[in-house]
Amino acid sequence: MKRQRTAMTLVELLVVVAIIGLLVALLLPAVQAARATARAATCKNNLRQIGLAVLQFCDNHRGQFPEWYHAGEEKSWIYTVAEHLEKVDEIRLCPDDFLLFERRYMKGTSYVINDYLAADVEDAVRNHNKLRATSRTIVAFEGADKREQDPLNYRDDRRMEYAHPRYEHAHCSQWFSELFVENGLVEQQVKKDIQPGRHFHAAHYLYADGHVEVISAAQIDEWIAANFNFAKPE
Repeated sequence: MKRQRTAMTLVELLVVVAIIGLLVALLLPAVQAARATARAATCKNNLRQIGLAVLQFCDNHRGQFPEWYHAGEEKSWIYTVAEHLEKVDEIRLCPDDFLLFERRYMKGTSYVINDYLAADVEDAVRNHNKLRATSRTIVAFEGADKREQDPLNYRDDRRMEYAHPRYEHAHCSQWFSELFVENGLVEQQVKKDIQPGRHFHAAHYLYADGHVEVISAAQIDEWIAANFNFAKPE
């Protein structure tokens, strides 16, 4: 009488393991992409919440925008807008920020405010009510990844310093200065302040009407090449 086989052979086991490995290899990129999409969605929602908080601040201050760190630490938008965010520091953090842990500890931010709105610079519009086109005026950007944008000067032992709350603004009013335009330094200056390709070669931009727009890094590069100051208020 022929004996019935009840166990797998070594060859069969190896085939099963190979199939499982192949399935994992096929599924892993999809899982990673799904996680990246979720992080990008969180980032976009964070900026939307910040936008609502900024609008509430403006309503309570006769249209005046919050200020930047250079006006005095306590006057920085990080602190003055906090009341409208229920003091939830996590809302100021992008999940894809490489300094996420450090910024969380330092109570810093992944987002930077437009100095045209937050400071007394040339061509500034400090009051929301004086904007002609709120839907075309950028309030905040995703802050630059210093490790990527300035690798020659980046130091890993200074991560806490880079995460300090004072890095909460972009020097937009200087990006297209005559000096930088003539010397071809506009792109360098822009990318010292903002990160145009953080999410799938694009980034989120908060506008003065409260909406958040996804703009590709390629579009930012086109505007830079055309010397179009996309940060200037309208």
